[in-house]
Amino acid sequence: MADAKPTETKTSPASDTRARLIAHGLDAMLRHGYDGVGIGGILTAAGVPKGSFYYFFASKEDFCLAVLDAYRAHYAALREAIFADRDRPALDRLTAYLTSLEIAHAAERPLGGCFYGVLAQTASARSDRVRSRLSEVFADWQTQIAVLLNEARDRGETSPHLDADEAAAFLIDAYEGMLLRAKADGRPLSTHFDRLRRMALTAFGAGHATHGSIDSSSPTR
Repeated sequence: MADAKPTETKTSPASDTRARLIAHGLDAMLRHGYDGVGIGGILTAAGVPKGSFYYFFASKEDFCLAVLDAYRAHYAALREAIFADRDRPALDRLTAYLTSLEIAHAAERPLGGCFYGVLAQTASARSDRVRSRLSEVFADWQTQIAVLLNEARDRGETSPHLDADEAAAFLIDAYEGMLLRAKADGRPLSTHFDRLRRMALTAFGAGHATHGSIDSSSPTR
């Protein structure tokens, strides 16, 4: 069988320029936050003329939302690809997802963290549009993980009392907090991810454990 060539996707110069601006904007905002980033620096890094920004974005806020949407789409697709493999145990897929995040963050120099968390740290100072979009992003993320955890519970991989939605919220909260601490304490990123994976599986009652699980109801003793 002959090797198949990948399908080439043609993009316009304008869409390439927009994608370049978004990529450099993400990198800059991960490092310096929304308020620490100037449009001029992003344009210079992207090699885009200074007069071109407003051809693509109405304002810095619109630009931030475009960056957020691109980041959201990328990681939603990553989760969908990993979670869809139903031949693997659900918790194995969850572990593989966390490992994929570790690999992505380990490649950052310096560690940038999660864009959702970076933006959320100053969410109170942002407009209703930004806060609303960010809230939607977290909700969608939580739902995707909860669906997987429901599957894990139905397959007998977790405590039968696991509240999948609460467990998904816990995992996201732990992940975001872990990344903040990893920026500060200088220990290897793998140390933080190892603990996150280990403690999450323990909390979810993996292997039918009942101690320390996040339950929707506590079993009578």
